[in-house]
Amino acid sequence: MRFKLLCAGLAAALSLAMAVPAAHSAEPSPDAAGASLALAPNAPALATAAANIHDGKIDVNGVRYHYLLAMGHGTPVVLLHGWGSTSFMWRFVMPQLVTRGYTVLAPDLRGLGDTAKPATGYEKANIAEDIHALVAQLNLGPQVNVIGHDMGGMVAYAYAAQHPDDVRSVAILDVPLPGIAPWDQIVQIPRTWHFRFYAVQDLPEMLIAGRELEYLKWFHNSEAVNSRAFTTDVEETYAREYAMPGALRAGFEYYRAFPADARQNQVFAQRKLTMPVLGIGGAGSLGPIVGEELRHVATNVQSVQIEGAGHWVAEEQPLAVTDALLKFLPPPR
Repeated sequence: MRFKLLCAGLAAALSLAMAVPAAHSAEPSPDAAGASLALAPNAPALATAAANIHDGKIDVNGVRYHYLLAMGHGTPVVLLHGWGSTSFMWRFVMPQLVTRGYTVLAPDLRGLGDTAKPATGYEKANIAEDIHALVAQLNLGPQVNVIGHDMGGMVAYAYAAQHPDDVRSVAILDVPLPGIAPWDQIVQIPRTWHFRFYAVQDLPEMLIAGRELEYLKWFHNSEAVNSRAFTTDVEETYAREYAMPGALRAGFEYYRAFPADARQNQVFAQRKLTMPVLGIGGAGSLGPIVGEELRHVATNVQSVQIEGAGHWVAEEQPLAVTDALLKFLPPPR
């Protein structure tokens, strides 16, 4: 099912390709995979890429995980989504990486999308262990490039902190890390009202259940600059997935785990990451804050700001995000 939706998204990707604001890099990498890459759409290449992306399911740490996978070359790229989305959020970026020859894995995280929805285990360090085990069971490792947006970014950091020898590079998209400055300030601003709301046990589920489409449409728009990225089909896809039994509760458990995540991240931060780290922020969202925060936990940090995007950078400006990733990632050799 997800594969068919991914194919359907290619036409929309082509229509976006001709007018994408450039990403603004605070620190261009001297050893990037190449110079600025032209991302002009190539419909046959994207169609071939989509045909090479397959759905799968596998048991990982007692949880039935759903994933998308395309086999290519070199160090695999692992794409991790966040709350309010699923692996479907990578529908534009994943085919572009596949056309460049990368092996790409995009799972639905614990409790979300077509992955099973256990009652517990939503600490980001624990979910990182799920993904590490998934990589191993699919014989993709041991080294990977980990890219995460929102909650997936928190998981990506925990993955790299727990398995630094297995991570070649990390990219974190538009999310703060619990427990790492300026986290304490960010969680108090009006824009993060939902952090506190979702942390309340049972109440968000009671108020949103049965209204998933209306709520997600409002929430996506409130956090977006290019809200046209969220078409009716996209919103209905996400609403169906968050209306699945247990999905709302599972999603809110990610927020309820923030205190435990903060304590764990403060321990992780005592040993800084040494692999290349990229922070990507939407100009209408966290912007340069992502890169600034990552310098508290890593020694080799680059940062990019995506113009014309709010929080949902990979969906609002997919070609600018893909361009930034291709400049950052090691080539698929």
